[in-house]
Amino acid sequence: MAERTNREWEHFILVKISEVLSYNSSVDSQPTRLASVTNASDPRFPLTIDHTLLKQDATPEQIDVLCDEAIEYGFKSCCINGIYVKQVSERLKSGNSQTIACAVVGFPLGAGSAEAKAYEAQQAIKDGAREIDTVIPLGLLVSSPPQYTQIFNHLRTIISSVGQVPVKVIIETGLIPSPELKVAACVLAAEAGAAFVKTSTGFATGGGATKEDVRLMYNTVKYKGTVKVKASGGIRSFESCQNMFVAGAERIGTSSGTTLMKNSFVAAGTY
Repeated sequence: MAERTNREWEHFILVKISEVLSYNSSVDSQPTRLASVTNASDPRFPLTIDHTLLKQDATPEQIDVLCDEAIEYGFKSCCINGIYVKQVSERLKSGNSQTIACAVVGFPLGAGSAEAKAYEAQQAIKDGAREIDTVIPLGLLVSSPPQYTQIFNHLRTIISSVGQVPVKVIIETGLIPSPELKVAACVLAAEAGAAFVKTSTGFATGGGATKEDVRLMYNTVKYKGTVKVKASGGIRSFESCQNMFVAGAERIGTSSGTTLMKNSFVAAGTY
């Protein structure tokens, strides 16, 4: 496909915005793939959880506990910073677990160069990561006018550098001021080859996942057929997970995975 100019991106994205924002209630009410997950004992539920520990003061001992919890409950992944990818990969392997290591890249700001993020992602994969979560360069999106071509090329550089390893693109919904720009971010990520679009880092002051944002993201990327939605940031109860599933999420990022499996609530203040 020929390289799109910024003007061509603007036209393409405007069409997508019009389509997404014009969906009627009958479309929005159609059941999503995991809407039927109604309790934590459903065997599909733990496979939606990216068990997460991304605090800057996380210790190796805490990372080991994270891995052991993920093995016990059969979570999809342990989501960690790059420094711990090798440790996590080896511990999960020693536990004969199907749980994988997921590494964050350019986290949490997303303001590094595409080349630096690509190298970071490649190193994480060498250390054992089987999924990558990276952050969109948000300043380019909220600029006036938005720098669509730059964002697309940035994301494509990272995604194309990792081969078949799935990449989730965090768009940081709480800091994006309009539904139109949220749609634009999701379209650019989908077109660049993202496997998932993800709500939040959990570190921004603008807030975490909402069912409204997840539904908007779901409606945006479904034209691609294979791109999914990950909800993260502030998800601390099974009810919240269920709301996200109904809205269209197929993956949940949370540090409260073990408590969620017990279908109870965790006090505010954790990712």
